[in-house]
Amino acid sequence: MSDLCAFFEDLAGRWDEQQPAGRQQVLRRLLAPFGSLLGASGDILEVGTGTGALIPCLREYAPTTHLISIDLAGKMLQRARQRCPDAAVVQADVHHLPFAVPRFDLIICHNSFPHFADKPAALLGLAQVLRSGGYLLILHDLSREKVNTIHSKGGEAIQNDLLPPGVETEWMLIRAGFVDVQVEDTDEHYMVAGRRGVGNKQEPRTDLTGCLLSGIIK
Repeated sequence: MSDLCAFFEDLAGRWDEQQPAGRQQVLRRLLAPFGSLLGASGDILEVGTGTGALIPCLREYAPTTHLISIDLAGKMLQRARQRCPDAAVVQADVHHLPFAVPRFDLIICHNSFPHFADKPAALLGLAQVLRSGGYLLILHDLSREKVNTIHSKGGEAIQNDLLPPGVETEWMLIRAGFVDVQVEDTDEHYMVAGRRGVGNKQEPRTDLTGCLLSGIIK
């Protein structure tokens, strides 16, 4: 077991009680700009579900979608199953995804991207299980500065699990084959959206400004 996995296995029993009041409302607001995209996605992969807090919110926006949620820590998934007994949860490492390719219309990494040990490799793997034209969303409801402060003080297992500047993440997505990559790296949140390109053809850029990014995925 890796140090990171052991850290989250140990944290699982305390995680929910450490969350602030009104957490579900915060998560709903985080997803609200992407309501149409969620509803139009037949298959969604959630990477790093933890105790499954985002699952009920995803179901509200996408009640008919086939949702699979993965996490590195088995005890986190036990909590997720308690929260949502009928949820499809799988213990898996984002660097070794157990899925046929490609099969998802949308992939959501909520509060998990800093913990990817090899971010470029993980993004390449995510692109491989995403259908052409499908979207990847990297979402944090805190600023990069706040996330990195929390992690740097969180102990040896996560002290180096930091969010890179938005421009670095943008280039990682582009190198992994994503197009229309847009970033909001602000004092309030950190959001990145990218669309998997179709083959090697250069495609016209879709303006997502303001929906994150905009009406196209609102």
